[in-house]
Amino acid sequence: MEPKNFYLKAFNLATNLSETQLAELTNNITQKEARKGQVVYAKGGEKKVFILVSGRVKISEINEKGDEMIKELIVPGDIFGDVLLNYEGPNYEYAEIISERAIYYAIAQEQLASMMRSNYVLTMNYMAKVNEKFKSLENRYVNMVTQDVKSRLMYCFKEWARKEGKRLGNKIVLKNSLTHSDLANLISTSRQTVTGILNELKEAGEINYNRREIEFSELMLAS
Repeated sequence: MEPKNFYLKAFNLATNLSETQLAELTNNITQKEARKGQVVYAKGGEKKVFILVSGRVKISEINEKGDEMIKELIVPGDIFGDVLLNYEGPNYEYAEIISERAIYYAIAQEQLASMMRSNYVLTMNYMAKVNEKFKSLENRYVNMVTQDVKSRLMYCFKEWARKEGKRLGNKIVLKNSLTHSDLANLISTSRQTVTGILNELKEAGEINYNRREIEFSELMLAS
C-alpha cells in the first residue's frame, strides 16, 4: 500500500501543497479498511469527510415506505460524507461497502475546515473536488428526468466505464459489485425492467453481465 501522500496527490487533494502542509494533512487523516456490507457512516454519526482509496461504496437513503434509494456510487478518488463544511442540517443518508474490500481515508469535518481556513491551496483543491462531485450528480439527475429507462441505464454504464473501465482487446471490462436490484434503485425503476434491458443488450452482443464483472463493447460505449 502506497503512503497517504501518494494517494492524496493522485486524487488532486494535495496538489501544490508544501511539505509542511502535506504532513499536517496526512497526520490528521485516518486510514480505514472495511469489508462488503459494512457501513462507513449513517444518520447521527460524527461529521466526517471520507476519500475512497480502493473498492466501491454506495450512498443510499431509506424512503418513507422503507425502500432503499441509491443516490450515488463512490469510486476511488471520490470524496463523500459531510462534504459541505458549513451545512448544519440533518444527513439521512448512509454509506455501505459494496465491493469485497475497501480502503478509505477519514478526517473530522471540523478539523478539515480548520485547516482550510489557514491554507488557501488546500481550500481550492477541496472545492474543486466538491464541484466535480456535484457536477456529476447534477448531470446524473438531469439524465434521470429527461431520458427513458434504457437511456438512464446506458448513461450509468458509460460513466462507470469511463471512471473504472479497463481495456481488454476490443472490450471494456469492469468489476461488478451491483445486483439487478441495485441498478434498479440507481435509475428509479424495477428489477424486472433492468433484467429485461440487460438481456436485450446481451443478446445484441453489446454487453456481457455477470455477478463478477461486466464487459462492454466499444460500439455500445461510443453510441
